[in-house]
Amino acid sequence: LFLNSIIYCQVHASETKKINLLILDKSSSSKYEIEFSKSYQFRNLSFELISCKSIEFDKYLDVAALLKITQNDEIFIGWFFKFTDELNLYSNKIYEISLINC
Repeated sequence: LFLNSIIYCQVHASETKKINLLILDKSSSSKYEIEFSKSYQFRNLSFELISCKSIEFDKYLDVAALLKITQNDEIFIGWFFKFTDELNLYSNKIYEISLINC
């Protein structure tokens, strides 16, 4: 019974996590806001949400999302931060990606 309740909570938690991203297309100066829970295809970019975390350290509060981004044959796996976006390591010539919420 205990094991069943743990598995149910994990499955339920994984179903409810959603992410909001802001994508800036530098070539056309257009902004797109996308929301998804597991994966999303945007033009030639493929997004996969791996994890969402709230970070609390002393007075530091932030939200982070671990994403897998695939473009053609290139794969990036890394953290995106809501408030400290200078820590976002993903770089692309055409798109700038920011975390809105997770």
